[in-house]
Amino acid sequence: MRIASRLWAGAHTGVLCALVLIAGGCSVHRQGVAPASSTGMAAAPGGAVAVDGPGTAEAGSLLSAADRARLAALCAGRSADTSVADGYRLGPDDLIEVRIPDLLEAQAPVQAGASAGATLGRATVAGAPAFQQGLRIDAHGDVTIASLGAVPAAGKTPSELERDLARRLVRAGILDAPQVSVLVVEYRSRVASVVGSVERPGVYPITSRTTSVADLIGLAGGPTREAGRVVQFTPELGEQAGAPIRMDLDLLLHAQGPGSCDLDPPARPGDVITVSPAGTVQVAGWVDKPGSVPVTRGLTVSGAIAAVGGNVFAADGRQVTVKRTLGGGEERTWVVDLDAIAEGRAKDVPLTDGDLVTVPSDTTKLVPYGVWSFAKEMIHVGGSIPLF
Repeated sequence: MRIASRLWAGAHTGVLCALVLIAGGCSVHRQGVAPASSTGMAAAPGGAVAVDGPGTAEAGSLLSAADRARLAALCAGRSADTSVADGYRLGPDDLIEVRIPDLLEAQAPVQAGASAGATLGRATVAGAPAFQQGLRIDAHGDVTIASLGAVPAAGKTPSELERDLARRLVRAGILDAPQVSVLVVEYRSRVASVVGSVERPGVYPITSRTTSVADLIGLAGGPTREAGRVVQFTPELGEQAGAPIRMDLDLLLHAQGPGSCDLDPPARPGDVITVSPAGTVQVAGWVDKPGSVPVTRGLTVSGAIAAVGGNVFAADGRQVTVKRTLGGGEERTWVVDLDAIAEGRAKDVPLTDGDLVTVPSDTTKLVPYGVWSFAKEMIHVGGSIPLF
């Protein structure tokens, strides 16, 4: 009698769940299932709504409207700035190596005395020949060279400093035809920082007015295997002060030709470029094992769903939503048709750190799914309770 009562209770629960499924309100107690909006609408700052359908050209973009506007303004301002000249301009704290062979052969006693530390801010390059000197540009922008004294160096390119030193040696009657070479050993003054998930984080020189953000990432060895798509770009202090500009690494590295400046602006000394790690995305709804998925290069919606075991029978693969938070708190939602992607009629949407993928239910499949779940539960109950 007790066994029959338990079986009846299980059957009663299954029937009630099936009836609720007919009304479209039962989730069969799936852990981690989140309700999906059928509209695919997400609130943006100020109450605005950002909605993108499956055919949106920029589905999967990381750039918010505010970040696009800031990049456009930054590009226009820096492109029009004629005060920035090509070539690296020396500045305080740069370390340069100066080679003047004939001068040092004629002035050996003077150089010997200078090597004892009389020259302020000078560091001899280890292992260099006797006629090569490492000189640190001081806070006033000068370098001190034996027989010439303090020579202004800040603001000059290495080639310009070479010509200036040669003229000074001739005017002083020290050499008739000096051969001067200047090499920058350490860049310190006109540099931008590249940090985060790159092969060689550090500071890199701005050697041209057209040196771009992508150029600096390339100098840093490019992104690592753990890098994501998000790049946080902080312009130099005092220029567009505020939160970093969120950029798309994929668009940044492939920006070419006219119009690419808005995606890959010129870099300037003081900029900070941070390549963020890949992170994770969340997959919820009618999938086998809802949860987080590590982001790998090229991860798409269909790939993330496959990583959690795929859809269950009651899922609606034509109305999968992707919710993304952009710069400035702006949110955007895309509706993705997995059936169209599988058939080659639509492109898959790439994912990035923080995305939320939600697979909704198909109301036409809820009833048969409920019946199947009820039958599965009954078999489980019947198999675990001895009837005789």
